[in-house]
Amino acid sequence: MANQSGIGRPREFELDVAARDAMDVFWDRGYEGASLPDLIEGTGLSRGSLYKAFGDKKGLLLAALDLYMDKGLQITAELLAEPGSAKAAIRSSLLRLAALSSGDLGRRGCLIVAMATEVGTHDPDIAERTGRMFRRLQQLYAGAIARGQADGEIAAGDAQVLAHFLVCQIQGMRVLGKTGVPEAEMIAIVDTAMRILD
Repeated sequence: MANQSGIGRPREFELDVAARDAMDVFWDRGYEGASLPDLIEGTGLSRGSLYKAFGDKKGLLLAALDLYMDKGLQITAELLAEPGSAKAAIRSSLLRLAALSSGDLGRRGCLIVAMATEVGTHDPDIAERTGRMFRRLQQLYAGAIARGQADGEIAAGDAQVLAHFLVCQIQGMRVLGKTGVPEAEMIAIVDTAMRILD
């Protein structure tokens, strides 16, 4: 039995690696621009292995999006759960996103935003996946805001509405980052957004 479970792990790991490699291809070329040969070269999978593992190109994109979302949400959740000031934790999380929205990282942009705008407008599966990410992000910020309100450091108000505002700010920063906005300007946006919580 131990051997059988040991055999299963490498395949799951290899699929995660393939999805992560495909993520870079989709990120660099877009969904429509990523050809099957691009994805085969990028993942190192054969055509048959790719179809067997993921079904089709869209299945590979969904797996890549899941990995991207899981990592981003985990980092955000950890930052927002930092002990002490909830307001400081929110600012720390937003500053991380300001850095991701600046320089070369900013020009690369956010994979979720890219796929939501390119594919999500006409593909309900992609729209559902990307929408779920935004909703989960909102819930994380709403939880941190509610914690700050309970401690008296964040103004009273609808935590969900305030969190939705922050998610809109974040996604706006990710889009602006595509144009090469300097980090100092992104930090100024964060400081302005934080004042809504005063």
